[in-house]
Amino acid sequence: MNPAVHARLRDGGADRLADLMLDDLLDRPLSELVDARWMAERLVSSVRSAAEDPRVEAWLRERVNDLRARVPEGPPQIPTAIRAPLGELMQRPYVPDRVLVGKLLDHSTAQLLLKNLFQDLLIAFARRLKPITPKGGLPSFGRLSRLGEGVLGAMGHEIEHQIEQKAREFTDQAVQKLVDKMADHLCNPDLVVEYGAWRAHGLDVLCGADMRVLAGEVEKLDPEALIATGAALVRGIAAREELAGEIEAVLSAAMEGAGTRSAREMLGGVEEHGLELVRDLLRQRARAVIETDAFSRWFDEIVTGPETAS
Repeated sequence: MNPAVHARLRDGGADRLADLMLDDLLDRPLSELVDARWMAERLVSSVRSAAEDPRVEAWLRERVNDLRARVPEGPPQIPTAIRAPLGELMQRPYVPDRVLVGKLLDHSTAQLLLKNLFQDLLIAFARRLKPITPKGGLPSFGRLSRLGEGVLGAMGHEIEHQIEQKAREFTDQAVQKLVDKMADHLCNPDLVVEYGAWRAHGLDVLCGADMRVLAGEVEKLDPEALIATGAALVRGIAAREELAGEIEAVLSAAMEGAGTRSAREMLGGVEEHGLELVRDLLRQRARAVIETDAFSRWFDEIVTGPETAS
């Protein structure tokens, strides 16, 4: 490469080239940049190639096993700048839809949970209602006092048995009402502050938990099986004949919504700081590329032709 040209590229030329490329992308209508059908076909082709390649599953397994082997001790190191907004988000007032929550709780497992909890509470309370023998026992009347204590004991067991039976029968009959009450409680607008505090408390618990404990919970899900299941899911999605058409429809709808507007117009000025970061990265890469032998050969081929450059 001509030293003078190389010097001019170093002296801002590479930066201007990066700016030209970025500004051209930003100022062109999105419809010119994206061909919905072509993009959909390329995406589907890439997904199918990855799904059919057995090395992808092996690669995922290696990455997961590497992470599993390097679980650090202590709680996760989450910066305050991230944790504080998350805590605020968790505490925001939110009242879920009552019908939706009712449908979510309308399941045998939720009913079994409430049934067992309420039944145990009733039985525990019933056991506190047994006949009480006076402290120190009954007055000493020989066999009569022993007989009295035996009668009281038998009565206590029988009463306890009867109450436990009634508690089970009552719980069986009331389980649907318990589910409804729980749904009402979860959707009570008067409790938005309390439930927000509960969600924030859950976040604090997770953020303060030892990473090894959290990793142990993940291990219970059998990561090896999850990888195989995930790979099977990707293969199933990729095999669908309708996939390309569905992706094309989504992209086409997005393009129609954009109309003739460019990416810069779509962002509406909110992109300033983000674009400066992208611009800086492109400039850095351009400065690095012009120093490579590959760039010098390419430049010489463009200027003098491939035969002369070689």
